[in-house]
Amino acid sequence: MFLTTFLTARYGRCFPSRAAIESHHVRAFDRFRRKVMPRSPFYRDLARTPLAALPRMDKASLMENFSAINTCGLDYDRALEVALRAEKTRDFSPLIGKVSVGLSTGTSGQRGLFLTTPRERAQWAAIMLGRFWPDLRRRQRVAFFMRADNALYRSMSNPMIRFEFFDMMTPWDEHLPRLNGLDPTVLIAPARILGQLALAGLRISPQRVISIAETLMPDDRAAITASFGCRVDEVYQATEGVMAMTCPAGNLHLNEHWLRIERDVIDPATGAFCPVIHDFTRESLPILNYRLNDVLIPDPEPCPCGCASQRIARIEGREDDMLWWPGPSGPRLVPADAIRNMIACLPLRLRDWRAIQRGDVLEIWLDGADSDPRPALEQALTDLGRRLNCTPPQLLVRQGLPSEGDAKRRRVRVDAG
Repeated sequence: MFLTTFLTARYGRCFPSRAAIESHHVRAFDRFRRKVMPRSPFYRDLARTPLAALPRMDKASLMENFSAINTCGLDYDRALEVALRAEKTRDFSPLIGKVSVGLSTGTSGQRGLFLTTPRERAQWAAIMLGRFWPDLRRRQRVAFFMRADNALYRSMSNPMIRFEFFDMMTPWDEHLPRLNGLDPTVLIAPARILGQLALAGLRISPQRVISIAETLMPDDRAAITASFGCRVDEVYQATEGVMAMTCPAGNLHLNEHWLRIERDVIDPATGAFCPVIHDFTRESLPILNYRLNDVLIPDPEPCPCGCASQRIARIEGREDDMLWWPGPSGPRLVPADAIRNMIACLPLRLRDWRAIQRGDVLEIWLDGADSDPRPALEQALTDLGRRLNCTPPQLLVRQGLPSEGDAKRRRVRVDAG
């Protein structure tokens, strides 16, 4: 299975058309209904139910029904106990039988569990290695930055790969000498960490740099590319699976070879949608009719790579963090990208920034502004409202950066509290 998946990820022909994707999904779900769903107490009697008619899931409902949904006979409380102990001790090696348990908080802070069997870990490793291994003729050194380790990630380790986990909960200064000593050929980290590494004066020359876990912003991409001298690839992976990856042409595509991803459109003008996932590879904890609150912007242009899998222009952020400003015919979605461009075009130098909407007030936090930003910000906000035909909220300018409790940076967000 590993070799087949590896070869498919590295050399397999991409889907030439939507019809080919649909045909592939029909065959994959026919097997999944016969082989996997009967093993789940929750889905056993729903094996012949149309996908769209299955119970709608999100993280809360998946966790509420965790004990009945998983096919491994694991109790939620037992799995949570193992995951919490690993978080506390920072020892992520214990398994329940052969099943690894991971804890996810995501950007929302809502706690969730994920499971992986040996087969699933091998498949994930085969996909990642097949797609991103720089040179099959040479042994690779992989540096992987993440909040928590897991047997899933260590499944990439083999005689040809030296895999080292860098715990993001460890003091930053401890990482740099170790990273210089490793001199990784593959560097994998959240966008924020890659941005910090790009400025750290490291003596490393990775051949592949892969951004994970956070939205990769254009200014960060440019800085990382300039520092390390190679293209930045993206893997859009949630607890629920590998959602999208960059293709050889450098564009982000939905992972329709292993998932069926439908759209819950929230803004017809831009096509912005929340993905609804049906995963026909996840056997330990079936993910079916599962709606993520991430907002994706589709790119209608065909990709030079020739793959018909949906191309994604950008990952906009969480649905809860979408800015909606009043317009003449109702609320108007203000893309986070519009806020980013507005800040980028300000005639002043900045180290960093945040935009937080609280009710009818938009707080703009500016770190390191070298001049008074208010006049330029007020004009930029007025121009943005005019361009989008909507009314901007009241502006409040703050210096520095706000305290941020979650591990994932979100430069544009809504604070409902």
